Amino acid sequence: MRSLACAALFFSCAFAVAAQSRSETPAPKTAKKDPPPGTLHALNVRGNQLYSSAGIQKELGLHLGQRVDPRIIEQARKKLLGTELFSNVTDEYRFSGSVPPEYSLTFEVTEIQQIFPMRFERLGVSPDALKQYLQTHVDLYSDRIPGTDGVLHRYSQAVEQFLTQANRNVKVKAAISNDDPQQLTVLFTPDTPAPTIAQVTVTGNQAIDTGTILRAVNQVAVGVPLSDTRLKLILDGTIKPLYAAKGYAAVTFPKVETEPSKSNLGVVVKVDIKEGPLFKFGLIRFHGSGLDEDEIRDTIPFKPGQTFSSDQVDKFRVDLQHRMRRRGLLDASVTTQAQTDDSKRAVNITYNVIPGEVYNFETLDINGLDITAQPAIARLWGEKAGHPFNPDYPDFFLKRVRQEGIFDNLGDTHSDYTADASTHNVTVHLYFKGGKTQAQREKEKQEEKDKRTVDGTWSPWPE
Repeated sequence: MRSLACAALFFSCAFAVAAQSRSETPAPKTAKKDPPPGTLHALNVRGNQLYSSAGIQKELGLHLGQRVDPRIIEQARKKLLGTELFSNVTDEYRFSGSVPPEYSLTFEVTEIQQIFPMRFERLGVSPDALKQYLQTHVDLYSDRIPGTDGVLHRYSQAVEQFLTQANRNVKVKAAISNDDPQQLTVLFTPDTPAPTIAQVTVTGNQAIDTGTILRAVNQVAVGVPLSDTRLKLILDGTIKPLYAAKGYAAVTFPKVETEPSKSNLGVVVKVDIKEGPLFKFGLIRFHGSGLDEDEIRDTIPFKPGQTFSSDQVDKFRVDLQHRMRRRGLLDASVTTQAQTDDSKRAVNITYNVIPGEVYNFETLDINGLDITAQPAIARLWGEKAGHPFNPDYPDFFLKRVRQEGIFDNLGDTHSDYTADASTHNVTVHLYFKGGKTQAQREKEKQEEKDKRTVDGTWSPWPE
């Protein structure tokens, strides 16, 4: 009995140790198996706005019923990402338990948001015909494209192919252009430097003399690389204002031609001007606050029915803004909008006014005077703390000080001010500098007079 009990105890302990050993030993890891190959049952695209789902599916290279597996799906995802039209492409798939399994596949795309319109210059073909060709020969075509290297290269190749068909073997360059500051574009041009403008000539002008126009436009245009957009901006910015000042608000340039210059390697730009009819002032409106209606009515130099003048419009805008600043509205902004009404031959004007906050005079800071002179100047200062600040007053005050002869040897004076945008308080700084006394100035004046009577030599400016 005793031996049997010992044997039972031995086997019991051995079993416990073995069980403990099995519980502490980690189970062997099994390799994760890829889903089995199957057939593509459904294909969807999400997140696209610029590019059609059909076009994206075509670019993926997948079609329903074909054999697919995770490796093929990943290759399709990378191919779509390689177009450089998308900042991100992800895929999601499910498969059935049938044999072979059926795959339902969805691609989520994130399109590149920074895209630009296209322009074509110096290629010698119709831009409209070129765009029609690109629409049918560039996969995932769009009128606005990202400026990525891959996209620019793909479009440039297609443009070159079109030019080849038009018997023009031209190497094409595509780049982001800032010719128009208001709108960046992708510009397609020959891969050669653009010619520079050597001269601009004009025809068709009657209301403005030729000399005035040429001086205005050539001062800006000569030496500038030729670009359709840049040339339009130059003509609009130099010739149109000359006409608008005299009431011609519908000037156009129906014909612009270029020819090689005979004197240098540049080109001569020939501009035909169509002046159009005279326009009158139409409706005149004011939008915003900070203006006195009676004051505007009394001071505005034009009214509806008079011959339109853009110069008058802008001068009154500057005058309005200046008057608002004199009332402490230092941040006041006045802009104008002009809208032509061809049917009435009138220009409607809107003044948009943003007054901002009122700034008040707070502190006077006097520099360059001793402690006895500073109080005298402070007493003469007329602006009161806490009242709206007039930025014209400091210079007016210094002129008054000089005219009254308060200082015998006053030299240079000037002023500036510091405006605190958080408190809307203003500190005015006055700067005084000593100079020659009145007696010294009179002595030098007499010496100059004596010298002139002796040798007849004089100068209108003091030496």
